[in-house]
Amino acid sequence: MSPLADYLFSSQIQLIVVGGGLALLLVLLFFRQPRSLPLASNESGELLISRRALHRMVEACCEQVKGVASASASIRSQKDRFTTRLRLKVRPEAKLDAIQGYLTQEITDIYRGNLGLSSEIGPIEIIIVGVIPAEPGF
Repeated sequence: MSPLADYLFSSQIQLIVVGGGLALLLVLLFFRQPRSLPLASNESGELLISRRALHRMVEACCEQVKGVASASASIRSQKDRFTTRLRLKVRPEAKLDAIQGYLTQEITDIYRGNLGLSSEIGPIEIIIVGVIPAEPGF
């Protein structure tokens, strides 16, 4: 064996650590989300959207709402169901219940209308992670 292999497998603890690390790497690779999601497919081809483009589309929708200073989206697909998590920084004058209702409706419209997704839309979680001071005015 090589000197590296002799060193890595010289004790039982090192063998367990190396084996555990390889097992963890395999699990992470197996459960990794795909880079792009299929929107439509037919005999002539397939229409895909990158995960980052989908995140930016939802974030741009959120940032257009009055009272929302910034947004970060995380979208997961599990068994033809989209789970959306939004992390928002809002301004002090924001009406949180109105923002929640409006964003839920708008994101559902984006999924069904713009992207043509017929799959079930899962929960849309909105988490307020910060409050940004109001913009100074005259």
